[in-house]
Amino acid sequence: MSELSDLTIEVTPRQQTGRQASNKLRASGRIPAVLYGKELNKSLSLEDRSMRILLRKASGTSSLLRLLGSKGEDELVLIKDMQIDPIKNSILHIDFIQVNRGENLQTKIPLSLIGEAEGVKTEGGILEVLVNEVEIRCRPSNLPSQIELDISSLALGENLQIKDLPNLDGVEYVAELDGMLVSCVGSAGGRSSAEDEDEPNELDSTETESSDSASDETPKD
Repeated sequence: MSELSDLTIEVTPRQQTGRQASNKLRASGRIPAVLYGKELNKSLSLEDRSMRILLRKASGTSSLLRLLGSKGEDELVLIKDMQIDPIKNSILHIDFIQVNRGENLQTKIPLSLIGEAEGVKTEGGILEVLVNEVEIRCRPSNLPSQIELDISSLALGENLQIKDLPNLDGVEYVAELDGMLVSCVGSAGGRSSAEDEDEPNELDSTETESSDSASDETPKD
């Protein structure tokens, strides 16, 4: 993605802050927001409808966005946090973090699994996803929207780690190379069968004890 992203939205300064002022903004169809940076802390607002359209175009919240101000301000940002009303599914507040052009940024990117694991398809295994995001370091111009990992060859009992992720130009993985991402484990049915085999049969045990007791008894006249 280019540093000068097409994912742009117009913002305006917020003169008033606090719960009451934020509620009035939401009632008018706008979202209260804050932009943070090394030496930056701005209270902003943006149109709710425009933000929702932008998020659909961005396919998530990890893409670079441009905030355009009424006085020509042009900030490259990432969404640091977005508060959602779980009942109304409305956006309550957004925290943006400033991205400096030409400098490395460190952020988390969604992990997308491609294909069907061989261990699941032919060996009855269960896919265990250990992480949904991968932390990376790169220049803004190299920021991917997601990291794709092909799991097709993953067999039963195997796992894939950070070192198995694809090499992307200008992108560095921050976590340890042996950090596990996904594994293929035995099926619940298989574990249940194994446990059944290990446990003694209570009926057989009872019958054996009864037989032994009967053989020890002396017949009466």
